[in-house]
Amino acid sequence: MQDRSGTGPEVIVADRQVIVCQGIGSLVTNIPEVRLGSFATDQASLRKALTAAGGKAIVILGVRLTDCDLNQSLAMLQKEFPGAMIVVVAEDTEFAFIRTAIKSGANSVCMMSQILVSLPKILGKLVDGHSIVPTEILKRLTSENTDTLTRREHEILALLVNDLTNFQISARLGLSENTVKYYLKAIYQKLDVNSRGGAIAKYVAGNY
Repeated sequence: MQDRSGTGPEVIVADRQVIVCQGIGSLVTNIPEVRLGSFATDQASLRKALTAAGGKAIVILGVRLTDCDLNQSLAMLQKEFPGAMIVVVAEDTEFAFIRTAIKSGANSVCMMSQILVSLPKILGKLVDGHSIVPTEILKRLTSENTDTLTRREHEILALLVNDLTNFQISARLGLSENTVKYYLKAIYQKLDVNSRGGAIAKYVAGNY
């Protein structure tokens, strides 16, 4: 059972690393507009926490849980708990996930390097019913013109990370093997790599 300081909406902290949850949780306990709820490290514990909260909590979500990546987490939350507000947190080296979060409709985003300053402001705005993207992130987003990955390319990369072959990916997604090869070629070009291993390494690090 976590400390439940504060009187406002419940905040659930979800990340694959418990120590990250604890660090963010200690910050949340000092924010009077909210109260700290449960920690979650996988989809099952996140579902359990949100169900207990009635689906109306604020989720501070890391880019990976132990059993899924950010795309899968966001898809599950939006489908099963549309009433939850979502704040995605990422390291500076994982900025690509910030773009993903915003495209996928997260209510706010926060860089770990700015979390002490930004998170209290973000949670205060969400309590008032306003979504917010910190100014420094907006500036970075508008100054970038990167060729980002499509949803299908994200799906294929996630399957690559799970060690599936081209044949297995084609079966899973209902595509021909030639189509999978076409997508892989496009992915390699966008990530500036020439191998599956290189693509996996960049994807896992969020460098795309």
